[in-house]
Amino acid sequence: PAYSFFTRMLQLALSLANGRLLLMISAAYAAECKMTQAFMQADGNAKGGVTSVWSDKESSSLFFIVSLNVNTDGTRRSYSVEDFWGEKRALNNLCNAMSDGCAGLSNDALRTRRIVTQQAHANGWPAAQLQQTKISSAIIPFKDGKPCPLVDGFLVSATALHKPHIADVCDISNYVDALTTPALVIPKAPSEFAQRAKVGDLVVATVPGTNQPLYAVVGDTGPARELGEGSIALNGKLLGRTSLPINYLEVRGRGEFQGRGWTVARAIVLIFPGTRDVANPFMTPERIDQAAKRHFETWGGVDRLEACASQYRR
Repeated sequence: PAYSFFTRMLQLALSLANGRLLLMISAAYAAECKMTQAFMQADGNAKGGVTSVWSDKESSSLFFIVSLNVNTDGTRRSYSVEDFWGEKRALNNLCNAMSDGCAGLSNDALRTRRIVTQQAHANGWPAAQLQQTKISSAIIPFKDGKPCPLVDGFLVSATALHKPHIADVCDISNYVDALTTPALVIPKAPSEFAQRAKVGDLVVATVPGTNQPLYAVVGDTGPARELGEGSIALNGKLLGRTSLPINYLEVRGRGEFQGRGWTVARAIVLIFPGTRDVANPFMTPERIDQAAKRHFETWGGVDRLEACASQYRR
């Protein structure tokens, strides 16, 4: 009997040891990143001017860690002629919808730009005055040579991702709403990034240390030499915000909103190239969540993402 008892104890100990070994092997396997640096993306928002982008052997995913600025395009209150600076309800500064971004202008010149823009709008956007405003038709869609009519008092702003069956560029429902849809902005061509990822591809993002993946879509393109911009909906989720920003001052964390801006200081981002749906783009959170979660779990989920984050160097 004593022999049988010790035999059973030995068998139990071996069984437990084997179980622990299997768990260790499984954990070790799950924690493998299996990604290496694929290229360095020029990035005016990063220290040193570049951000390292990793990929796997199959080029089925892109991984990087960046600071995420805020994109407001596609919302019903992004840009306002009246609320030019976004001090009331507008979520963006109208200079950000201009071809020169008002860069380098003095305070007097900025005031002049505002007045010229407001006068041009009041006069029905005559060609000569519209040209002086430098409003970009790539951001504010034009129809018949003029910015689209106001919607709820705001200019219509476009996104590169849009519904394929709506011909009217002024139909705001055509675009990704930055207030409701978690979306990422990627560099446009010419860039190495644009050769690999496309508008409409699925995205996973998280804040280091949270282990809470959030799902998004590539909704727009930005400057070829910049990386790191998320929609209000994406950044809000990453920051744990439960209400929408009041205006551009809050978005940027200025004035009374000091320290409460919507920029995400550090975000882990994973993109799945080739996952876009051309016929029926991923534009609603429900469809995005379902499709991106499936790809993410097949890819390796949170464990693999954390393994890559721990090994990543910009």
